[in-house]
Amino acid sequence: MAQSEHSRPSDQDTSATLRQLADQAFSRAAGAPLVKGNSVRILKDAKENYPAWLDAIRSARRNIHFESYIIHEDDVGREFADALLAKAADGVRVRLIYDWMGALGKTSRRFWQRLLAGGVEVRGYNPPRFDSPLGWISRDHRKMISVDGEVGFVTGLCVGRMWVGYPERNIDPWRDTGVEVRGPAVADIERAFAQVWKMSGGVTSGDGPVVPDETAPATTGRATAPAGDIPVRVIATVPNTAGLFRLDQLVAALARKRLWLTDAYYAGTTPYV
Repeated sequence: MAQSEHSRPSDQDTSATLRQLADQAFSRAAGAPLVKGNSVRILKDAKENYPAWLDAIRSARRNIHFESYIIHEDDVGREFADALLAKAADGVRVRLIYDWMGALGKTSRRFWQRLLAGGVEVRGYNPPRFDSPLGWISRDHRKMISVDGEVGFVTGLCVGRMWVGYPERNIDPWRDTGVEVRGPAVADIERAFAQVWKMSGGVTSGDGPVVPDETAPATTGRATAPAGDIPVRVIATVPNTAGLFRLDQLVAALARKRLWLTDAYYAGTTPYV
């Protein structure tokens, strides 16, 4: 029997159903829920990212969580170190994670000691250990910042002059993009930081591991309020996990018209190809 026009599902109903199924598939693949009520701002290169980071740091009232694979000991790295030290001196709790291998040859012990002496809690991720000779393979490439549980930055930029470039030598800056997030999703960004902070516990400094309840802005009753109308999924990649990789494959499989990919370290592995 032919289906009547009135009983046939509309394009709008079909689209809503497909969107719901896609959301469920994305949630399973990434292991992360979709969080509504956020504002998101795209930040291009260091000229937009660095000023936004520094403005947020300098406005901090309670805490700063800073995680970066590499922090170079150059004029850019020292500017960020000075900003973090100034807030620590004001009584703001400042925690910083860097990757041991990422910092190797780029940042001196004196740089970290200055931060520690100034009240910044610093932890290095996964330094070499005699009891785990192959442990160095696990690295923390994440770059994120959160301030007061109110604003978070997830980005591809580390900290260093090469992201700014060398105009005097006609050397262009490295190309990377970041996003600024405000709203309930910042809680997931902070929980991701707390996980790696705990994994890095006892390496250099700090009065014990940060637990998610301590860093989650929901405990302050502040960041749970909507800040916009954009749904956000925070995929908290950590070493030895593949959530983002699975999600990349799913996005590619669902693409119907075009697929754009930006990656500083693209490797054409078989699943991608």
